[in-house]
Amino acid sequence: MISIKFNYTFFTFLNMHVMFYFQMFAQVLNVLVTSKLIKNKAVNVLTSTSPNNKGNCVQNAEHVETSFFKELCKSNPDLEEFMIAADILIRSDCALIDSCRRVVEQPHDDVDEVDFIVVGGGVAGPVVAGRLSENPNWTVTLFESGPEQPAAIDIPALLSSAIATKYDWQYITTPQKHACLAYGGVCGWPRGRLLGGTASLSGSMYSRGHRDVYDGWLKDGNVGWGYDDVLPFFKMSENNRDYNTEIHGTRGPIPVQKPTEILPIARTLMEAARELGYSEMDMSEPDAMGFSIAQLMINSAKVRVTTPTAYLRPHLRNRGHLRVKINHHVTRLLVAADRRSVHGVEYVDSANRTKRLMARKEVILCAGVIGSAHLLMLSGIGPAEDLRPLGVPVVQDLRVGHNLQHHVASRLGFQLNVTHDRMLTYEAIGQYMKQRSGPLSTTGGLQVSAFLRSDRAGPTDPADVQLFFDGFSPNCAYAQPVYGACKVTSDLVRMNVRPVNVRPRSRGTIRLASADPFVRPRIDPNYLATEEDADVLVWGLRLANDLVHTKALQQLGATVDRSPVDHCNKHTFATDPYWRCLVRYHTRGENHHAGTCKMGPASDPTAVVDPELRVHRVRGLRVADASVFPTQPNCNPIAPVVMVAEKAAKFIKNTWR
Repeated sequence: MISIKFNYTFFTFLNMHVMFYFQMFAQVLNVLVTSKLIKNKAVNVLTSTSPNNKGNCVQNAEHVETSFFKELCKSNPDLEEFMIAADILIRSDCALIDSCRRVVEQPHDDVDEVDFIVVGGGVAGPVVAGRLSENPNWTVTLFESGPEQPAAIDIPALLSSAIATKYDWQYITTPQKHACLAYGGVCGWPRGRLLGGTASLSGSMYSRGHRDVYDGWLKDGNVGWGYDDVLPFFKMSENNRDYNTEIHGTRGPIPVQKPTEILPIARTLMEAARELGYSEMDMSEPDAMGFSIAQLMINSAKVRVTTPTAYLRPHLRNRGHLRVKINHHVTRLLVAADRRSVHGVEYVDSANRTKRLMARKEVILCAGVIGSAHLLMLSGIGPAEDLRPLGVPVVQDLRVGHNLQHHVASRLGFQLNVTHDRMLTYEAIGQYMKQRSGPLSTTGGLQVSAFLRSDRAGPTDPADVQLFFDGFSPNCAYAQPVYGACKVTSDLVRMNVRPVNVRPRSRGTIRLASADPFVRPRIDPNYLATEEDADVLVWGLRLANDLVHTKALQQLGATVDRSPVDHCNKHTFATDPYWRCLVRYHTRGENHHAGTCKMGPASDPTAVVDPELRVHRVRGLRVADASVFPTQPNCNPIAPVVMVAEKAAKFIKNTWR
């Protein structure tokens, strides 16, 4: 018998669940000889006997699930062993990993030419590629600069855990004059660098925006983009489990539903909203106004769903004409000698080799507000006055990178006289793995959101403020350091209300900094350049303060955090000068960006793409992502981006049928 030295933390967890893990653990006692081997190989053993493996998943030997969870909480070395054990156990969940439908690199799968090239595997790209591959006679290749998504971030409580990791581009802005002043004017810009894109880093809320936004697009000359025109494309992507009305779809690939476990704090927040005179709403109503238990893109197993999950993974094994290349970075478009058409892309593969792929029909950019604009400018499609000084030959002088819009926010902290019990513990992990319940199965305070009109909006205008609620979920501050020493915390629940300006008037730019594709562009969102944008957030903070002081929240002992923030302590707390200081010094950007490849008719000198998303005066090239929004929908952007991608696929099919 081989002598084995166990990792104590991991072993004691298994001992706690001995009946649950005994059989699988016994199988490996004689082959795992060090704790390092347990850490590195336990996942391969555990997946074969995971309780969530119903026998329907044939494991993909080529897919190695990323060790992601153990990288979190590095600021607390006491949690290292816990995070290692937790990481192994999460990666043992076959149903969560779904390795038989994960994208793997195929280094010898090179071809010279395909029908369609889709650049960007974030929100829009998988939709476009998946829809085009419905035609078995078309070959489609999707490029994604980053890797496959780690399965752990599909756990609801871990929804934003990939921010500031290798899965995040971690962009920053140029110094701002009117915002982020506490940080020298430099604001962080998380952007997803993985399959699933920024949606994999954010909350998966489902909302569509006000009718007037889309009718405004139509009024500005974008034929086919009014609310009644886009509604069928929202519906075709949606499988709504809560609403079966004429505005919702029930047969689409994306499951949409409210949380099955609504937390008490969520119900209290809804009660507080009623005290202030707000009613409950469906966040996807054409004129949404009020508070809501937010619908999420989540399946019945309480696993988050991104567009790769919905549009790509079901087809990877049965559509040989669909290829997905992860860790492949497209560096420029191949433009014909006459400078009037695009016929392919140049890219750098995971081995750092530069290659080309030709497109018989079209190239579709879905690389997002930064990526699509950057790639166009690198290829000579952009503002001539910016490209020529950098030595980039001008193919078309278009206002690429202009019209940048971003939902900007601030926040108000408050505390409840309630003990925090949403702990990150072995029990919580086991509960999620076995039952899909417990602290890891919910998004905490993010279960509630609101669309509201500030005093800067007219009585019939769309909502210009959205509220989010942070907190009441497990994180590194509420983790169990070692087994057998479960922390009985007396810490009280701390939460934030985040008012967001969802109809910003300020406009920014993204500009090329170098002709080198690996030099990042200059991002200037021009936050809060108009006083009206700051006024909207000041109103939102006043409303947040009123909300905390409702009877509903006072019954939980709610108290506003009155600790003066840096740079604002010269102002009296809760006065407009204080709120205005807070907004400008401690500014937050949401993961909601838009507008850098504006859609508009040929008569619009600021437009980059036409109403069928074709780049003006360049054949064989379209853009289909949030960059084409002329004005940003006043909501979470994922559903509108999916709608744009569905319409793009329809346009392309009609063109080439």
